[in-house]
Amino acid sequence: MAIDLPCDWKSGFVMDPSNKQRCGYLTAFNGLDLGTEPTKDADDYKISVFTPFNAEAPEYKEATPAPNDDGLPIVNCIGVIDHFSWGGGAGDPISISAYVSTEFANQLKAKQKTTLSTTAIKKLGWWIVNYDVENKAWFEEAFPKTADGFVAGQLNANGGKSVALQVAEEPTLISPNIDVQVFQIYFEIVPGANATYGLRFAQAKTKPFVKGWGLQVGSIAKAKLAG
Repeated sequence: MAIDLPCDWKSGFVMDPSNKQRCGYLTAFNGLDLGTEPTKDADDYKISVFTPFNAEAPEYKEATPAPNDDGLPIVNCIGVIDHFSWGGGAGDPISISAYVSTEFANQLKAKQKTTLSTTAIKKLGWWIVNYDVENKAWFEEAFPKTADGFVAGQLNANGGKSVALQVAEEPTLISPNIDVQVFQIYFEIVPGANATYGLRFAQAKTKPFVKGWGLQVGSIAKAKLAG
């Protein structure tokens, strides 16, 4: 089953309590021999935004909201997701479009101007939430179901012609009345050799399921997916 999750990225930055739209957060992206790992705790890369998720503590611990001084839930991330998709097959690429800080975008642009020494992505994480109209509650719709909350792999090579990594040349204002600029990025990641991961999704608050991503030779593959 293919997964296609368009997100309301503007609501991810500027929350409208009356607009119960799907929101997504990029929690980790490390690889490509970046000089500095972008993290949600580093001021140059951190994006702190309100989140509409107001249910119990999330299962995905890498995006646990914390209240600000006004008691509103804040989540720290390195990007706000615009679109997440996956073909559903073990070897299909995961495609993500997101808006990130100028510093993060500049790092990726610098890599694009040179021959990549590696296409490896050591750590990738995401957290997508949506509203269940029937149960009148927010729920976690997608995240990596792994011990550390991340997956690894490499940029999709598109048949060996070019790697699937794009960075917008011009910034985007998050809102006409807020002078904050972000850059859109797009990338595709495929699983590394002999590695399997669980990807957790949900169609509603009470309907979660886990699908396997990656291929592994031998009997330990089933054990890893089950865990």
